[in-house]
Amino acid sequence: MDVRHPDRNAIERFSRGQTPAVEERWIEDHLRSGCAICQREVDVLLTLTLAPVPFGEPGRHELEPGPEELNREEAGWDRLFATLERRLAQVSVERRDAPALLAELLGHRPREREILACNSGRFQTLALCELLIDKSFEEGFRDAFRSIELAELGILVAGLLDGKRYGRSVVCDLEARAWAHLGNARRIAFDLPGAEEALATAERLAESGSADPLEEARILDLRASLLSDQGRFEQAAELLDAVIDIYDELREPHRKGRAMISKGVFLGYAGWPEEAIRQIRKGLGITDWDREPRLVLMARHNLAWFLNDCGRGEEARQHLQRFRHTYRDYDDSWTELRLAWLSGRIAAGLGGFAEAEETFQELRRRFLAESNGYDAALVTLDLANLYLRQGRGPEVRELAEEMLDVFLSHDIHRQALAALTVFQKAAELDNATPHLVQEISSYLNRARRNPSLRFEPAAA
Repeated sequence: MDVRHPDRNAIERFSRGQTPAVEERWIEDHLRSGCAICQREVDVLLTLTLAPVPFGEPGRHELEPGPEELNREEAGWDRLFATLERRLAQVSVERRDAPALLAELLGHRPREREILACNSGRFQTLALCELLIDKSFEEGFRDAFRSIELAELGILVAGLLDGKRYGRSVVCDLEARAWAHLGNARRIAFDLPGAEEALATAERLAESGSADPLEEARILDLRASLLSDQGRFEQAAELLDAVIDIYDELREPHRKGRAMISKGVFLGYAGWPEEAIRQIRKGLGITDWDREPRLVLMARHNLAWFLNDCGRGEEARQHLQRFRHTYRDYDDSWTELRLAWLSGRIAAGLGGFAEAEETFQELRRRFLAESNGYDAALVTLDLANLYLRQGRGPEVRELAEEMLDVFLSHDIHRQALAALTVFQKAAELDNATPHLVQEISSYLNRARRNPSLRFEPAAA
C-alpha cells in the first residue's frame, strides 16, 4: 500500500510552526512513527541548513571533515531535533488542552464567550479554533443553529491567532476554513444567500493562505454541497471532480471516496441513477468504513434507493437486507423514517402494493406531525404514483383534493405549491400520470432549499 511522506520543505515548515493545521496533525503523527524514509529527509534538511564550507580546493581531492566540522554537524543535529521536539511538544499540549478549553468556553453565555476569547490568551490557540470548526460540522447533523454559533466562534478565535507564532498563511487557512463551515451551517439552516456570502469570504481568505491543496479541496467540497442545495446537481457533481483529483494526487483514499460518494448522490438527484450507482460503489470501495460509519450508512442507503429507481428492486432489497441492522446505531427520527421510506419504495417497485401503501400513509402522517411538509409532499406523490399504477383514479383525486389544504399550513414554499397545484388539476381531470408525478418529485428535490426555482413541466 502507498504511504505518503512529508517532503523536506514540509518538515522545515513544521519545525518553524508554519504548517497548515491539517498537514500539521499528519506530520506530527508521521514523525512520531519513526519513519526511516523521513529520517533521511531530516538528514538532507540538516545538511542544507548547516551549509558547510566546502573542503579542499576546486579540482583537488577533498579532505575528510576534521573534528571541528564533525562537532559543528553534531551541534546542528541537536538544534534541528530540539526545534522539532519543541514544535511537537507545543502541538501536543495545545491539542491536549483544547477539549477542556472548549468545554469551559461553551459553559458561558454567547456574549461572555466572546469576551473570554478576546481577553484571555488561553483561548487563542490554533488547536481550539480547529476543534470549534470540527464541532460546528458535527453539530450540523443535529442542530443547524448551534452549528452556526460554533462556526462564528471559530471565526472569532481564528481572527485572534498570533500570525507570528503560527505563520500568517496558516492563520489565513484557518480563517478561511471557519468561514467555509459557517457557510455550510447556514446552508443547512436554509439560509442560502448567507451561505453564499460566507463561502465567498472563505474563498477570498484562502487566496492569502498557504495554498494547501487539502484546504482548497475542503472549501470546494462545501461549495459543491451549496450548489446541490441550490438545485444545481450537475454543477455540484462537476465541481467534485476537482476535489477527487486533489485527493487522488495527495493519496488520500478516504477523502477521495467520500467525494465520490457525494458525486454519486448528486448525479442520482440529477436523474442519472445508473451513474450514481457506479460512483457510490467506487467511493465505498476506497473509504475507511470505521472512520465515518454514518457516511457509509448514507452511501449504502442511497445506493439501494438508486438501484430501486433503475428498476432493480430485487437487487435493492437484497442490498438493504445486508446492512439494515446498521440503522439501529442511530436512534434519531430522521434515520428511522428514511429506512421506512426506502423499504416502502422497494416494496412498491416489487409489487408489494399493500405494504407500500401502509408505509407511505404512516410516513405521511409522521412527516406532517413533525411539520415536515416537504417530505410529506414527496411521500404523498409516492402514494399517488402507487394508486396510479393500480388504476385507482378516485383515490388519486381524493389525495389531490386534500393535498393543498394540508400543505398550505406547513413549510412548502410558493413555487412548490404551484407544482402541487399542477398535479391537483391533472388529477381532477383524470390526466395525472406516473410521468407527471416523477416530474414534480424531481422538481421538489431540486427546489427544496431554493424557492426561487420555478416548476416547468415538460411539453406534452
